[in-house]
Amino acid sequence: MASLVLRNALLIDPEAGTEESGALLIERGRIRASLGPEEPPPGDAEWIDLEGHAVAPGFIDLHYHGAFIFEPPESIRASLTGSGASLLRHGTTAYLPTTVAWPSDALGKRVTELCGCIDAAREDGAAAIGMHLEGPWIRPEAAGAQPPGGIRPYLADEGRELLDRSEGLVKMVTLAPEIPGAGELQDELARRGVVAALGHSLSDARVIAEGIDAGLRHVTHLFNAMGPPHHRDLGVAGMALTEDRLSCDLICDGVHVHPAFVRLAARAKRERLMLISDRMEPGAAQSGSFGAGEVRDDGDALRLPDGTLAGSNLSLDRAIRNAVSFGAMTRAEAVAACTARPARLLGIEGERGTLRPGARADLVVLSAAGEVLETWLAGRRVHAAR
Repeated sequence: MASLVLRNALLIDPEAGTEESGALLIERGRIRASLGPEEPPPGDAEWIDLEGHAVAPGFIDLHYHGAFIFEPPESIRASLTGSGASLLRHGTTAYLPTTVAWPSDALGKRVTELCGCIDAAREDGAAAIGMHLEGPWIRPEAAGAQPPGGIRPYLADEGRELLDRSEGLVKMVTLAPEIPGAGELQDELARRGVVAALGHSLSDARVIAEGIDAGLRHVTHLFNAMGPPHHRDLGVAGMALTEDRLSCDLICDGVHVHPAFVRLAARAKRERLMLISDRMEPGAAQSGSFGAGEVRDDGDALRLPDGTLAGSNLSLDRAIRNAVSFGAMTRAEAVAACTARPARLLGIEGERGTLRPGARADLVVLSAAGEVLETWLAGRRVHAAR
């Protein structure tokens, strides 16, 4: 098979934090090498001129609800197929479909259906590479827009059955460390190698510190649905900002978090800060329900009827542009927050989110303004906006 060279490119390396002119050599759907601007490729290689545009690894979304949470279990496959095609237009090539706090039977059915949709090798849309359980083991008073009827303590038998049902495809669980049974839950997640994420919590610093010792590694949507910081009481957000053992993700739409606090988070967490979409897609009517009341897109974000934020209409390419325009990150740092950093959290940094030799050639081509021009999966162009 002939090699492919993406030449005349500006390579955004999220691990080095650099943007440098060069070319990418691709063979059999994987990156073989990064080449300097004057470095000759193999003689039989096909050349594609990117005309000086930037190329980066495809984006990875750790927190994406999409449309499937509004659908019955039997419609999940079709819903994720549509989401996979939509995500490509925004440069996202891999994501974690994210559940909400449904009651036990409803959550179990959706987890079962999701297992049949996980396809890390998918090449006609963004790949669902696992799932993220946002709850149900969270603090009711910090529910945000989570369905109140499904929030509950952790019961070992129910939790183990649900995780067994997932066939090892649960990659992250958002939990509140102060709920009854949280210690058992963290032990179970640690045993299975699942990322334990702090979220929807009003915990105090002592309990969070104990949770970190027990395996908490990450924080879900920093500042949202959690106890705020105070100068004499760290709260959940204060612990997230100051505890180096915790990475964090953040909804960078300028609505969920004020741009000044995005800058604060970036300065405090540096390479431990990631960007997520927390996107919901209630459908063509721009409203829908997943058990917490009707959700409507007001043009800026998704909200419940009382105004409670329920999710975003954000895409990761826009999150990157926002992070740069807010003065929080350079473009290379913002790209890293959607590529190398989430890949490292999930333990897939050699496969995705990188320009390393051997990684999948899942790529996004960006204009100078940060708009997605092309998206590539396994060395094949699957979306072109020009």
